[in-house]
Amino acid sequence: MKKYINKIVLLFAVLILGTACEEDAILTVLEVVNFDATAEIFPSSVIVTEENENESLATASWSSVVYPIEAPVSYKVQFDIPADTVGDNAWKNAISKAAGVDVLSKSFSGVELNEIALNLGLQPDVEGTLVIRVESYMDRAAYSKATVLKITPYEKNIIFGEIFVPGAYQDWNVDNAATLTTIDNGIYQGYITFPSNKGLGFKINPERNWATFYGANGDGKIEEKNDMDLSVPEPGTYLITANLNNLTWSYQLSSFGLIGTATPGGWDSDTNMIYDYQNKLWISNLNLQSGALKFRLNDSWDINYGSQNSTDGIAYLGDQGAHTISEAATFEVTFKINEDPATANYSVTKISYGIIGDATEGGWDTSTPMTFDNDTNEWKVTADLKPGAVKFRLNNEWTVNYGARNNDDGIVYLDDPGAHNIAESGTYEITFKLVPNNKETATYIVQKL
Repeated sequence: MKKYINKIVLLFAVLILGTACEEDAILTVLEVVNFDATAEIFPSSVIVTEENENESLATASWSSVVYPIEAPVSYKVQFDIPADTVGDNAWKNAISKAAGVDVLSKSFSGVELNEIALNLGLQPDVEGTLVIRVESYMDRAAYSKATVLKITPYEKNIIFGEIFVPGAYQDWNVDNAATLTTIDNGIYQGYITFPSNKGLGFKINPERNWATFYGANGDGKIEEKNDMDLSVPEPGTYLITANLNNLTWSYQLSSFGLIGTATPGGWDSDTNMIYDYQNKLWISNLNLQSGALKFRLNDSWDINYGSQNSTDGIAYLGDQGAHTISEAATFEVTFKINEDPATANYSVTKISYGIIGDATEGGWDTSTPMTFDNDTNEWKVTADLKPGAVKFRLNNEWTVNYGARNNDDGIVYLDDPGAHNIAESGTYEITFKLVPNNKETATYIVQKL
């Protein structure tokens, strides 16, 4: 029996070896693949300017590479500076541009060449040298001989400015509309929060007036003095981009959020912040527990900020640290990225709104505290009231207070001497809600139970 088992094992081993030998017979990986040709670029010298940056300025070409088996071959064009093409780390810092499969040339615009040259450290308005080679790839890479491109890049002077975005989110008031800021000549970008209780339409105005405006002209297009509103699909905070060169626009749902053991979602989900376009910062009122607090963009850890302590109000890009909330309370949290995006400034301030007035138990001396609701972003209180006045104020002080001008429209105004009038005694449910991006007004409801 033992001899029989040994024969089976031996037979199995022979089969494996036989299969391996058969596979070795068709392997190509050890065969040499030659890319003997030199990559060519025409012309061999270019000067990039603002006038020609959108033109095709140079074309690289090469001969095909023959691999041992017939299959598609992909090609890339690699750029580097001469000093980085020799030694142990040769071509490690190269910039690669995919050309495609079974193609033997690729053209480059002035914009592409200018970006490559500047990213590799060449100086604007000075002729520099780039070394170019082509990589072919099937089951392994092979490289052409290199050639040289003389290039004079330029540094674009961006004309900075702003355009304006009046819309339903702020009652179409062009005087305090959100702004989009220049990121390139004629291209503007900025964040806008569209609240759930407002419309989603807006226009784009070059100036703070209605002399000229842009409306919608089909998918992704804008047109001067078109009455059709531009619109986002649903409430939220969006990064809006407008290109006045080709009259296009785009949007991207985008928001910084709060995350950590102090937040309602813990480490699993963000609590989105609102973008305050007037102060150009992110803001949130939120009930927080004791624990950790960090900031991250678009529910992803790709871009996140953490603090190294809980005192200096500075958060660092990619830092593992977090701000510590020492006790449960309602907080106003603000976050603003600095000009150097490696850091951001933030604040975490305990807040409490309350009602005050001769209709309340505390009269004009002491506020009756309200409770913040994370789900509705409203301050709420149920209280026994008597005939008299009711106002709202922050942190039991008069520094920030709101008063109504009548009992009908549900609007209170910052530092207004007016008040809501309670006509008869009873138990009332009162809600108070700040308007996103505009602390000059707030909305409220007084309802007798």
